[in-house]
Amino acid sequence: MIEAVVDTSVLVTFALGEHHQVDEDQVLAGAAVSAVNLAEFRSILRQKQVDPADIDASLRDFNLKVLAFGAREAEIAGRLIPLARPLNIGLGDCACLATGLALDLPVWTADRDWTRLEGAGDIKLIR
Repeated sequence: MIEAVVDTSVLVTFALGEHHQVDEDQVLAGAAVSAVNLAEFRSILRQKQVDPADIDASLRDFNLKVLAFGAREAEIAGRLIPLARPLNIGLGDCACLATGLALDLPVWTADRDWTRLEGAGDIKLIR
């Protein structure tokens, strides 16, 4: 059973051992990630010169369900993007938020700006 959606920022933070204020196992238990955010995670770590085998190992450790990004999520993201851009919230972030909203699930992020976005849903911060 999926209990939450995790943002790319959470996965990067956990994979790189960056500072956070949550129990990783609790956040990841029952969590899922949008396929859009999975692509973003892989891209960010490759840009940071992380070995692909290490990226794969992190994803195995995270044990996340990967969710398709379909028409419903695209419609929600399309509504969010114009509101999000002035807050420096990008497309990948809106894809994550849309996934959480479409499934009526909380979304974990490291991005505090999300809490300022009207209609963003249930936002949980890791730091």
